[in-house]
Amino acid sequence: MMFIYPKKLALAAVSLSATLALAACSSSITPPDTSLPPPLDCGAGALMNKIGQPVTGSTAQDVRVGGSPIATSGTVRVIAPGQPVTQDYRPDRLNLEVSDIGNLVRPTCG
Repeated sequence: MMFIYPKKLALAAVSLSATLALAACSSSITPPDTSLPPPLDCGAGALMNKIGQPVTGSTAQDVRVGGSPIATSGTVRVIAPGQPVTQDYRPDRLNLEVSDIGNLVRPTCG
């Protein structure tokens, strides 16, 4: 059995107290910001009430849905049924899926 003398015990307690006191005085580290930036609005949400209306044009500058210009800060892609498209995701791109006769079926970002 190991016997600790009172002086050594007192010295260990003082040492431990000093270590804890110094640790409390050290500068605190701010954790990194892990929050995500707000999602980009490509304009798809504003077009949900225009499903079934005709889509004309093919670029952000000239595309119209139901005769009205659309508001988007990115690019626009009008996608016809069966049309091959790239699978790269771009949150600022507005995809307008249209029917065989050119009416809006589904607006999405990507």
